[in-house]
Amino acid sequence: MAKSKIKTAKSPAGSLPDMPINADWIREGDPKAKGTILLQSEDQKLSSGFWECSPGKFIWIFGWDEFARLSQGEVTITEDGGETHTLTAGDVVHFPLGLKTHWHVKKTVKKVFVIGTSEPLRL
Repeated sequence: MAKSKIKTAKSPAGSLPDMPINADWIREGDPKAKGTILLQSEDQKLSSGFWECSPGKFIWIFGWDEFARLSQGEVTITEDGGETHTLTAGDVVHFPLGLKTHWHVKKTVKKVFVIGTSEPLRL
């Protein structure tokens, strides 16, 4: 019998593992980030999972291309030297590789993400 090419995963129950924000990037408050990668492509260059963050302000520099859909919360994200975007539950967003952003999480944010990396992302 052929091995299935479809990969599946259950949404995690309970609390996600800690996925701390770089302490040097935190600008205000005490934002706590948690997350997990659930699925990866065979070459490990595409990964998907869940991420959440409590209120606070911080910088985030994207080391990958990311697509995400917010399932909860509210965040205002300002591109470094650019536009400001307020995202709430149901919004979909793309963050290109290398983008520097300034986050203001107003209400705890939860998102489902898909990231693409040029090299395999080893877990």
